[in-house]
This record gives sequence, C-alpha cells and structure tokens, in this order.
Amino acid sequence: MGMKLLVLHGPNLNLLGVREGTSGGRLSDLDAALNERAEELGLELKVVQSNHEGVLLDTLAAEREAVDGILINPAGLFASYPLKEALEAVGLPAIEVLLKPPARESVVGEACVLQVHGTHGGFEPYLQALETFASGVFTPEPAGPKKSRSASKPAPAKSLGRGKEEPSAPTLSLVKSSPAKSLARAAEAGGSTKTLGRKAAASKEAAPEARSGKTLGRGSRSLTPAADLLTRAVVRRKISDRLSGKMTPAELAAWARTQWQAVQRGAPAESGHRELLEESLQGLTLSTLPASRLSDEQLVDMLTRLDE
Repeated sequence: MGMKLLVLHGPNLNLLGVREGTSGGRLSDLDAALNERAEELGLELKVVQSNHEGVLLDTLAAEREAVDGILINPAGLFASYPLKEALEAVGLPAIEVLLKPPARESVVGEACVLQVHGTHGGFEPYLQALETFASGVFTPEPAGPKKSRSASKPAPAKSLGRGKEEPSAPTLSLVKSSPAKSLARAAEAGGSTKTLGRKAAASKEAAPEARSGKTLGRGSRSLTPAADLLTRAVVRRKISDRLSGKMTPAELAAWARTQWQAVQRGAPAESGHRELLEESLQGLTLSTLPASRLSDEQLVDMLTRLDE
C-alpha cells in the first residue's frame, strides 16, 4: 500500500444524512466511498468519528507515528484551538475537509496544508483530498536512506487566491500556520521532507545562519553567488516559460517542488521576499492537481505579485 492516512470525523457527522431520511448520504456511505477510492489510489485509511474533542486529540497523539497524513473534518469544532495545536505538534501533512464553508474562518484549517470546502453537499471534497495525497506531492523524493516518520513531518503553508470555481466544485485554498516543533527534527535530519509544509529552519538558533546565507551585499562572508540564489526574477521567468509554452504544467510543478524542498533545507532566497517566494512555489507545486489547478489568468496574477 501507499500512504496511510488518518481520517477524523468531528461532532454530529454520525448523524450525516439522517434528517434527510435518504440513503446514499450517510456517514456509513461516506466511509464506504472513502475506502473504495482509497483502494483505487493505493492508500490505506484509519477512520475515526467522535462527538468529543478529547477523543480526536487522543487519536491524533496515538496515531502520529503510524500514519503519513491526516484528513480532518472538524465539523462544529472548526474553531478549536486544541485541535489546531495538536495538528501543529504532530506535524504531519493535514487537509481540512468541510462539506460546506464554516460560518467563520476555520481555526483548525490554519494548521492544515490545504482546505477543501464543499458547496452543495456530496462527498467530492473528501475524494479530492484523497487524490491530493495520492498525487505524491507530500511524498519525499527517493534520495538517500529512508527517513523515519518522525524525521519527515510537514507543515502548513500560506494562502493563495483562487479563481472562480464551478458551483458544484469544492473550494480549495492553501493556508498559513506556525511551524511545529517536530519540523526542527526534520531539518536536523536533512534530506527531502515529506511535504510542502513547514519551514525547515524552525528553531530560533538556526535563524541567524539562514539570514546570513540568503542576503547580498553584506560583506564577503554573507555574499551568496547569484546562480545559487532563488529570486522573484527566477520564478517569474519560469512562469513566463510556462505561459509561452516553453515548459509544460508538469515541468513547472516539478521545478517548483524541487525549489521548495531546497528552500526547506535552508537554501538562500532573495532578501525580504522569502515568504512570497515560498507561497508562490507552493501554489506552483500544487498547480497540476485537479483541486488546485492554476489557470493562465491566475499565473499572470502571480507574475504581478512577484513584480511588486
């Protein structure tokens, strides 16, 4: 099997579809659809539903070493800071799924790499989340000895604007959150991390070195060769190549993923624009997935942001 995922259903999802009194839309139907799609994609699922926040927290802690990613529908607990903190502490790539947008901004979603929100019911947000995990975007490149699970934990990302979706299509967005402590261990272990997620230089001790290595014009010790520096101009050029047909969408996504992983390992980036570059690389890495595909118009918008 491929990745093993923990699926958490929040409060009252045990009553999904019960009020409507129709078959095909209940939690048991959702779980059946999830397991069927997971088998097709080569994924393994552990599914837990609870009406109690503490049970969800305990499950996250107990399963953190046994799974590779998390799919969570917090339902009414979308404003739960304990759940947010638990996801950050566990440090695995997590996707928040809601069958409809929350009444307020989701706190739990701030600790997730992606959010997929439905608009008109149905299980499509869940299935798209599975496809995102199965795409391999959270899987490390096969280089060097295999890392343990605890040495390859991810982190959330920043948000990117999306164009208008079809009415029945789920809404997906990238989100921002603070780094988890487990990512500091991943940075020390070196090599490819498991996801697009958290910044490798998570510890305060590592921050001064990262800053000195990515700036220009501060003396011979801090000078970084231009060829090794990731800049807005470099990313703009790649996007322009994609728009002009010199690169395919898949080639641009693969390049962006390589650059993201290099930045996660501490590679230098243009001073004052590191977060913007990280955000852009995340969006480009996911740009070939059905739920987060970028149109030419959105790529032009990204060019504009990189030129500001």
